[in-house]
Amino acid sequence: MKKDDKEKLKSWRLQKLEECKGFPKYFYYFSFIDNFESIIANGILPKNEIIKKKLITKSFADMDVQNFRKDIDCFISNSQKKKLHDLVPLYLNPKTPTLYARKNIQNQLFFLIINSKKLISDTNIDFAFTDGNATNQITKKYWRLDKLKNLKWEIINGQSWNDKEDGKRIRNSEFLIFPRIQIDHVETISCFDTTALLRIATILSQQNIKINTNINTNLFF
Repeated sequence: MKKDDKEKLKSWRLQKLEECKGFPKYFYYFSFIDNFESIIANGILPKNEIIKKKLITKSFADMDVQNFRKDIDCFISNSQKKKLHDLVPLYLNPKTPTLYARKNIQNQLFFLIINSKKLISDTNIDFAFTDGNATNQITKKYWRLDKLKNLKWEIINGQSWNDKEDGKRIRNSEFLIFPRIQIDHVETISCFDTTALLRIATILSQQNIKINTNINTNLFF
């Protein structure tokens, strides 16, 4: 893509994001601290790329869900059809049913917080997004940013989902990124407690990488 075309695409994407009143300032990705060194070395990779590179990672995923998810097709913003496992999943709110189901291991997890507009305006990436849990049969998948208006932002951005109709599915809405997310897109790394923060800070220091880190229990349950 020519430089002028990239600038036009970037401007168009940013315009569409500005038009969506509920669009969040940040995307959220969480993982085990045991996986942090691999993420620093390789970026945030989709499941199929992790398998292809034979990376050893620790997973909290439900294998039945993953076996179903790997076969789901999804069109992305370059009009190509991909599998969900070809895409990096990001949440639009840190407090999701997925995290809630793992609240007993939150001290082993960390959040990567990514500026959403900066990421989507990067013309080296393509994307799709969903109006709920991507594996649910009634969930719709989109790749055109003018369809952001179809998402239930009052549930995605709300304080809770349990008291909303279909709230659990909707709260797990995802932004799906192709082909990967470079670590320089990460604005902040947030942890549950001091022990977790020290582990993250030690790895960053060893790799001579500077990223803002903090303890932010507001992101957790």
